[in-house]
Amino acid sequence: MLRSNIFRSRLLLVLTVSAFVLLLVPLNTLANPGSSTGAIVGFIYGSDMKTPVQNAVVKVRNLNNGQEVVSTPTDAVGAYKIERLEEGSYVLGISAPDGDYNFNYSVRVKGGEIGKLSLALKAGEVSALGQGSSEGSEPKPSFFYTPVGIAVLMVATTVVLYGAFKLIEDEEEASPSKKN
Repeated sequence: MLRSNIFRSRLLLVLTVSAFVLLLVPLNTLANPGSSTGAIVGFIYGSDMKTPVQNAVVKVRNLNNGQEVVSTPTDAVGAYKIERLEEGSYVLGISAPDGDYNFNYSVRVKGGEIGKLSLALKAGEVSALGQGSSEGSEPKPSFFYTPVGIAVLMVATTVVLYGAFKLIEDEEEASPSKKN
């Protein structure tokens, strides 16, 4: 009798439904329902990827509406911050004391998040730190276009085909009239 009253309790039903709603809906959405702005922070370094660039201005342009947002000049450690960016994709450019630099790909900003992007300025290019390209070298071919990669593909294909053949070869036709 006590059990049937517990499961029919409206309070228990409301608590259970509330718990499932909290599990399904992210808490940051409940706390910040209209937050569709984000930010980008980071550092600007010189061509040696160690020396901070002071007084550089980072500019971003929204690819959807063309709106441009400019950071304050970088400080002595090369730090910059751009806040209140609408959610979307942006192209990035930098005006440094030694010239202007354009970023060669877009940056995605998500609402309610802070993206971290540190850059090194090189003559003729801007590279994301850790993703710079070596000058004067050809791009490396994919592993599967090298002779070793082709050999690995051939061996793997042969093993798979041989295994499938052995599975088919060992199977006998099932028949109700056939006796073992």
